Amino acid sequence: MAIPLKGEDVAQVELHSLHLRDGLDVPNWILSEQERHRAAAFRSTEARRLFVAGRFLCRRILGNLLGCPPQALTIAITSSGRPYLPDHPDIDFNISHTHDRVALAICRGGRIGIDIERPDAFSEDEASEIMPMILSEQELNQVRQLDRQHRRDALLACWLQKEAALKCLGHGFLTDPQSVMLAPEDTTSSINNQVSGEPIFIRCGRIGDREAGDFQWAIATSRLVAEPRWQHHISGISL
Repeated sequence: MAIPLKGEDVAQVELHSLHLRDGLDVPNWILSEQERHRAAAFRSTEARRLFVAGRFLCRRILGNLLGCPPQALTIAITSSGRPYLPDHPDIDFNISHTHDRVALAICRGGRIGIDIERPDAFSEDEASEIMPMILSEQELNQVRQLDRQHRRDALLACWLQKEAALKCLGHGFLTDPQSVMLAPEDTTSSINNQVSGEPIFIRCGRIGDREAGDFQWAIATSRLVAEPRWQHHISGISL
């Protein structure tokens, strides 16, 4: 599998999702010793399962992409906790998960961030509490003009896009989400010195099926990308 560039200013992106079937464990044999120790430290069984699933998906897909055994892949962690490939600086990747789904975004030719959530991620009350923490004053005023249901939907869209953008920039919610202003035409740009002044490009959507349920997604890239395509995998089936 390869990700060829089609132009100097266009980055190529692949999106993968792994649906975790109930009762099926994700194998950890391809994880590094450090990753297995980290997984064992999780107190929550669900958190441990999602972490192992994320690393399993990364190693399987990236190993195929690079033509190397998945267990031989070196995955390092930045000081802000973001995984990266030190031996392949031309390839960036990012992971997100929600409930029983893990998503992996891979980009060659730029940086990438991804976030996924279930449509019911926030209740109306939670949405009202969270909005002032992630929205700028201008965004908050716009959202408050919507009716209740649309306010919640708008918050989820903002949450997805802002988290994807901040993960692309490298620090996630360690950076104030109010420092990123969502702009028209699927682009995001920073509005203060806490983050880079370069543009970040957003794509988002919703995917659903009867077996795995729905999830909404957003990716943010440091360069324009061709239309991304999802590849879906199911735990218990070889990738």
